[in-house]
Amino acid sequence: MGIVVLVVGAVCAYFARSARARQHAMITTDTLSAQELGALQQAAVQAAGPGAFRYRVEVTGQLCAGEAGPLRSELAKVDCVWHRHVVTRKYWETRRDRKGSSRRVSRTEVVSQHSSGQPFRVQDPSGVVTVYPGDVAVDGAQKVLDRFERDTGGGQATLQLGKFRMSIPAGDSGTDGYQYEEWVLRPGRRAYVLGEASDGTGELAITDPLIVSTRTEAELLARSHSRQQAFTIAAVVAAVGGVASTAVGLVQIFG
Repeated sequence: MGIVVLVVGAVCAYFARSARARQHAMITTDTLSAQELGALQQAAVQAAGPGAFRYRVEVTGQLCAGEAGPLRSELAKVDCVWHRHVVTRKYWETRRDRKGSSRRVSRTEVVSQHSSGQPFRVQDPSGVVTVYPGDVAVDGAQKVLDRFERDTGGGQATLQLGKFRMSIPAGDSGTDGYQYEEWVLRPGRRAYVLGEASDGTGELAITDPLIVSTRTEAELLARSHSRQQAFTIAAVVAAVGGVASTAVGLVQIFG
């Protein structure tokens, strides 16, 4: 038991350290306008040539579509600049114990998930900055779909998502249904982005950002600080409890 508690403490300490690192990144990174960022990039081009510019930066402003225009989310079909969906299958399995008794156990599995990778822009009064979202976990996105649909496929579960269709044999388990969830970033919403701006692709853009959020920097710092405190307290309590439990166990063994 003591070892388990110590492991829990180590996990809490890791999350506390991650929250502190996130705060440090926000506090030590400059917030620049699109015009200021462009001026820095042009100075770098004159000094070292194109493709050499690298600068960690924060940008804020209104979200707008990239060069290809606005997107349509795959499930809810709403206009957006970014979207993500998750489809979760909810099913049951029949479990039998050594005596032959059986019981039904509920299970879930993610059968489809996808985030758009097309670039969008953050616009401020001085211009726009292109952002490639990459695999970042967007914070504060609007949830536009949260629907459960029961399966009516009888002995075989069938999932259809646009042109994608998949059949799942039931065997000794059955599909109850599918949970459809989708999140979007809509044009015009204010956003905060922290990441490395570069011109390595031939255009000035933020690629693989660390943070994309609809919250302000002050709100993000306050929330991160609260999480750091909570995880730090939990880590200390777990460490003390784990050491005490381990000591008691050793006394019982060798005493």
